[in-house]
Amino acid sequence: MGRKFLINFSLVVLGFTFLTCQDRSEIEVNKAPLTKEHQQAASYTIHENELTALIDNSLSSYFIYKGEPKGFEYELLRLFAKHAGLELKLKIIKNNDYILDSLIHGGGDLVAANLTISNARLKRVNFTTPLFTTRQILVQRLPEDYKKLTADDIDQLLIREPIELEGKTITVRKNSSYYERLKNFAEETSTRFHLQLAPDNYVTDILVEKVSKGEVDYTVCDENIARLICPSFNNLDCKTSISFSQKIGWAVRKENQQLLDSLNTWIDQAKGSKEFNVIYDKYFKVHSKTRKTVRTDYEFISGKNISEYDNLIKKHASQMNWDWKLLAAQIYQESNFNASNKSWAGAIGLMQVMPGTAHEYGVKSNKLFNPEDNLTVGVAHLNWLKHQWDDIIQDSTEVIKFTLASYNAGLGHVSDARRMAKKNGMNPNQWDDSVAQMMLLKMKPKYYTRPEVKYGYCRGAEPVNYVKNIFQLYDLYKAIED
Repeated sequence: MGRKFLINFSLVVLGFTFLTCQDRSEIEVNKAPLTKEHQQAASYTIHENELTALIDNSLSSYFIYKGEPKGFEYELLRLFAKHAGLELKLKIIKNNDYILDSLIHGGGDLVAANLTISNARLKRVNFTTPLFTTRQILVQRLPEDYKKLTADDIDQLLIREPIELEGKTITVRKNSSYYERLKNFAEETSTRFHLQLAPDNYVTDILVEKVSKGEVDYTVCDENIARLICPSFNNLDCKTSISFSQKIGWAVRKENQQLLDSLNTWIDQAKGSKEFNVIYDKYFKVHSKTRKTVRTDYEFISGKNISEYDNLIKKHASQMNWDWKLLAAQIYQESNFNASNKSWAGAIGLMQVMPGTAHEYGVKSNKLFNPEDNLTVGVAHLNWLKHQWDDIIQDSTEVIKFTLASYNAGLGHVSDARRMAKKNGMNPNQWDDSVAQMMLLKMKPKYYTRPEVKYGYCRGAEPVNYVKNIFQLYDLYKAIED
């Protein structure tokens, strides 16, 4: 990554699956044809070969934790998309009350947001085979002096039967299944309580937290959500059921029977499998030994943070006029936000800076474990690379891709790939489907020994995957805020 040297090999260990290339008459790269199943899958999505899921930003569906996308439904969606040969796209719907409206009006292919399958919703959309069943649970605060009380004393002070809600105030969203259930319960039992309506954009996580803080008295959530969230607060009780078992599933438009059939076939096969059970247990079976970690991390998870270095990343990204989330995605790709990380080749810290590069920017290598110094060098070098491409390429997105590729593989290798693209009638200023394809061919002697290739062999799959993975992660980071 030396500023003064064009020969620059990647010394970062990356956990990628390397792409392969097959020779053709000229210098093209074969693309594997879609299987019959994949062609069928692509035909029932809004955009060919893409699956667009409408999802909410919550601890059960989708969130970012220490830079990594997580969530029960997000992980299941990834499995289905992989099975169907589709690229997964996410749209975060902040107002869950209108998530079905977004689906019906073509905003996506399916909804994955811990939705209860109810008769009212079935009139509007179709639901998949249930992913699992759950119950609705009352969320209430423990007595202030609960640590001094026996279990029986606590039970006497808490609501243990739904009819004890008489005269109480419960806060839920109007269009939620919880509101629907409470209204039905009131009619069935003549129990009189006050339903306080929460703002439409409040997810269940927020209301549970407000109960803990004493800002609302009671709320309701599904039992699987309660298992995930309640360990985050040491003053909540989430044991009193107010419903029978209910089914949770994904929703698709009425006319999209083909997608529904494909989802159902996959869900029937996946349920009960080890992979499915591992994902379910990870999110909804919080064991006692992990409760402390969950409680410690909740405030971080439930916010808009990507990492503990967000403020530092924002500061340095502004020096390049880059969106800080893009720089964060690159740093995650480099080091998983591990400031003490050191590769087998000697690359150090958050941006995996080589000591030689640090020396060129006047920073001693022993300071590279310090996040501030590491980003100072890494971003300075990134900015230098960016300026090399600013003078050649007009499109700002392409400049970013060429800059990232150069940071990973070196300016010389990327310049080689541009010359190869030009030689073969391709656009040397376009990364995808042009220069990236030539990078792949720099792993083959037939190509890296050609006259236009000055810097020889390169593990070209690494920069190709590097750029692709950063942009995919950047899209996921943006989805939370946009």
